[in-house]
Amino acid sequence: MLSESSPSPQRALELVYGSGSSRSMILILGECSVSYQGRAKSFLDFGERLVIVKKDGAVLVHQGASREPVNWQPPGTRPIYQAAGELFVIRAERTKAREYMKIEFRRIDLLTLKVLSDKAQLQLAGMEEDLVNAIVENPSLIEEGMRIAEKEHRTESGSVDIFGRDHAGIPVIVEVKRGNPTLSAVYQLESYVADFRRKNREVNIRAFLVAPRIPLMVKNMLRERGFEHREITLRPEFSEDNQSKLAEWVST
Repeated sequence: MLSESSPSPQRALELVYGSGSSRSMILILGECSVSYQGRAKSFLDFGERLVIVKKDGAVLVHQGASREPVNWQPPGTRPIYQAAGELFVIRAERTKAREYMKIEFRRIDLLTLKVLSDKAQLQLAGMEEDLVNAIVENPSLIEEGMRIAEKEHRTESGSVDIFGRDHAGIPVIVEVKRGNPTLSAVYQLESYVADFRRKNREVNIRAFLVAPRIPLMVKNMLRERGFEHREITLRPEFSEDNQSKLAEWVST
């Protein structure tokens, strides 16, 4: 990593072009203005900001608050660095899209360059498909003795996430939500049950709503209709190399 405090525009230019900038992430903290021309036009007057230039060409301008950059250019942008008198200038151009962003620093407080070594792949847990697969792999999350017959079971009202039978052979419909379900999830489950009864002429059927957390109002509505529920959440665990992994599911 190369880092320098308060470099002059000429020194900043030497740093970014003389240290493998094409492979480095560049962070510049200082006072700058930002102008943009492309699908629209914008101008941001001088203020203290953090500018990040990534090795794939992405350029991000961050103010002191908010998660989102105030202005940015996507990967594939070609950044050009210049020393223009008392200013250090970054020109971020996209030829095909005819977009152009110019960042002018009149003061640089800190300039840092670092070649990042990062081969890890993002692993997502808690998606709806994760919950469905966890139940298919371990039906006892719903209850002991349950057998899974089919995923994405078709009905007139749509696809039921999981269809199976309990220990007594009674049909079971399971609808899965990855977030907090609303009352509409109960109506959806009710439609699936009605479709199944019309087609199979079986009155005795069980229906479950599964989610990480189910609001009390939804639980009450489920009980009123004779439906059941399970709250299933992911309990993260870590391997010895400190890499997080998708871990066990906890049913309550």
